[in-house]
Amino acid sequence: MYFITMQKYSKEWLRTDEIRSMIALPELSEKYEIWLILCYVPALRISEAINIRVRDLDLKSESIDIWRGKGKSGELQKAPCDAGTLKKILRYAEHHDLRNNDYIMFSNKSEQVHRSQVYRVFNDIMHDACIDKLRIGTHTLRRSRAQHLLNAGLPLVYVSKMLRHQNISTTMKYVNVSVADIQREMEKIQDPVGTLI
Repeated sequence: MYFITMQKYSKEWLRTDEIRSMIALPELSEKYEIWLILCYVPALRISEAINIRVRDLDLKSESIDIWRGKGKSGELQKAPCDAGTLKKILRYAEHHDLRNNDYIMFSNKSEQVHRSQVYRVFNDIMHDACIDKLRIGTHTLRRSRAQHLLNAGLPLVYVSKMLRHQNISTTMKYVNVSVADIQREMEKIQDPVGTLI
């Protein structure tokens, strides 16, 4: 299997072992662990993640409701999220006595967190985990999730749908595929050209 590599964001994405080391930090609070998981697993944009409320977690359909997604004013979008992750986030909400209208990512009990605080928190966690990067952006976990899914073999069209991109060309900006990569993959399939020429 070949790996599709990030093009523009190569310095800003994290490997799976780096994500794991951030989440597994012994001194990491439950609050910040949930912030990491909420941004990474469903590949949310930070603007989406900070708007997620307890009521948006849909365990039955294994998804998260997004009401203010990019380019879709007011229209409901759903981000896939496995039941185990959703249950973990719901347990966290119970531990903090969060109500249906409360934000999952909060600064003070009911106040929505600002993206700049998330940026600072994620970079502090990254440095505490001894990850050798100068900095990461608030979009890094989303890009990393896309990279990991592509590397695991999920077709680009599904990754694009998961990221809620309106055009697959937007998702293509995440990848860098060479002619040699394409030729290697074409050798693995039964190309009908061989029967035509």
